[in-house]
Amino acid sequence: MLLAILATVQKLSTAVNATAADSDCPPVTCGNLTITYPFSLAGRDTSCGPPAFQLKCNTSASAGGAFLGRTSYMRVLGIDYGSRSLVAVHVLIAADAACTVIFNVSSAFAITDRFTISPSNRELYVMSKCGGTLPPAGAVAVTNCANGNSSRTFAYLGGGYGTGAPPANDGRCELAVFPVLGSEAEGATASDYRRLIRSGFRLEWEPVGDCNACRASGGRCRYDANTAAFACLCSDGVLQASTCDGKHKRKLALTVSLSIMASLAFICMVWLMYRQKQKFRSGVWRAYSTDRSNEEEVLRRCGSFAPKRYRYSELKKITKSFKEKLGEGGYGVVFKGSLRDGRMVAVKLLKGSKGNGEDFVNEVISIGQTSHVNIVCPLGFCLEGSKRALVYEYMPNGSLEKYIYLEQTIAWEIMLKIAIGIARGLEYLHQGCNTRIIHFDIKPHNILLDSEFCPKIADFGLAKLCHLNGSILSTAEARGTIGFIAPEVFSRAFGAVSTKSDVYSYGMMLLEIVRGKNNLKELADNSSETFFPHYLYDHLVKEIQSCQVAYGTEEIERKLTSVGLCCIQMAPESRPSMSRVIEMLERSANELEIPSKPFLYSPFQSTNASSTTSVMVPMSSR
Repeated sequence: MLLAILATVQKLSTAVNATAADSDCPPVTCGNLTITYPFSLAGRDTSCGPPAFQLKCNTSASAGGAFLGRTSYMRVLGIDYGSRSLVAVHVLIAADAACTVIFNVSSAFAITDRFTISPSNRELYVMSKCGGTLPPAGAVAVTNCANGNSSRTFAYLGGGYGTGAPPANDGRCELAVFPVLGSEAEGATASDYRRLIRSGFRLEWEPVGDCNACRASGGRCRYDANTAAFACLCSDGVLQASTCDGKHKRKLALTVSLSIMASLAFICMVWLMYRQKQKFRSGVWRAYSTDRSNEEEVLRRCGSFAPKRYRYSELKKITKSFKEKLGEGGYGVVFKGSLRDGRMVAVKLLKGSKGNGEDFVNEVISIGQTSHVNIVCPLGFCLEGSKRALVYEYMPNGSLEKYIYLEQTIAWEIMLKIAIGIARGLEYLHQGCNTRIIHFDIKPHNILLDSEFCPKIADFGLAKLCHLNGSILSTAEARGTIGFIAPEVFSRAFGAVSTKSDVYSYGMMLLEIVRGKNNLKELADNSSETFFPHYLYDHLVKEIQSCQVAYGTEEIERKLTSVGLCCIQMAPESRPSMSRVIEMLERSANELEIPSKPFLYSPFQSTNASSTTSVMVPMSSR
């Protein structure tokens, strides 16, 4: 009975909300701004407006105001709902006032793809590092900079934004352009550059549904996260695409009558339940916003380490709307694309990222710090709402995986060259970077080959960073692909997680090469008794004990087998470093010692499977 009453009360509450002011998403103020649809404040119901129109309200006396975007740099000074435009100012640029251009100015004003810089703005050029003795015609010197960068820096007021021409300087100056309000620039000169920058610039947005028509039909303007589009919330709680029809109006009159007859006690109960629900929603949304903000903050701190940032709309153009699919893995789909300069690229669209986007941020940071012939070259990334993507140089020969088994074959000599190249790439990650990088997912699928069959290590989604002097490395889950994961990643009983974990994966990859090149995959997969590395070990010992001297392809096969077995020793300290691995690969197989026999039963399984065992292990300094 009580449940039936509560259900009725909830329905009556909905009716009351439909006839009265919009209590879920009422207009609010932040400073002198009135915020209503399509804008909303952070922490409110997600249906109050699209994520791109979310504002953060800072009430502090020194830096108060409403800020647009996930950072706190773009302050909104005014909103004109009639003309669908707003005036904003970038607080860092305003404080700097042209004294130092410390970042790409065009990216500083890139908010979201929902906003564009209005052509009613004027162009203000900052000309720095100018050569010669005279300032360019029409420019004024930038003065009174606290950092002392005034020398040879000038300001120049141009024409309409996007249509004006930059000042002629014969290449003597570096140019940066700022949009400034056209109304403020009327009658102004370049000497007013400080006031113009601090007055902000105008942004415009396209219509986000017909809110007036929705309200006229008795509905309330909403954003439907499921369809990522405008929706009209009708009195019966149903979301319509544009307006509420006559049936909804009749239901509105009925619900108003019922709401008047509702008892005060029930209304109080509903109000308390509603408040609790709002608090819960607010907490969930704050957690979501914090997660996204954390990703942006990590990338911002990386500065020059992070590759170029692309918009999602740019990636659609690069890939011709993701027309040509190159492949698909556990972490995303890869498409072929072409940049404006004609370079071919591979664009990887990531699937849902776990742990506050940890995999995505790790990959951007990791590849942004590398520069090596055997590491795939990062060209850029995209982080736009839930959309995440990475842009790499295109590898025409695909992955190493297809050359191990059925599709194509290559000579043993080339395979040895590939193995040495991979080892050099890992040596660089472990010792050549300012920050040591542990890849955690070395396998044939993640080794790409260029037109000359030069190997390049790719897919840094599981990578971890640590300082060269060693530290405690905590991993939230076992990382890597089953069959290639080092045993210490599963359990501390085997030792500490370190760069030796990559050595183990590399060793298993060498044995996988030997297995595939000798067409032994079916033998190993069907055997329930023999751990495949044991099979190779026994075969290697038999050859050496018979005093057979290996030449040519047999010598290369024996070398890869010996080195692979050395790398997969169960104790991390028993494995060689990658520098030692390179030395062994460059020596004759007849000079290599017989490695110890691995003692753990761990049969090969599908390379597409992933482990999720939880571990927390210390970082070795080896």
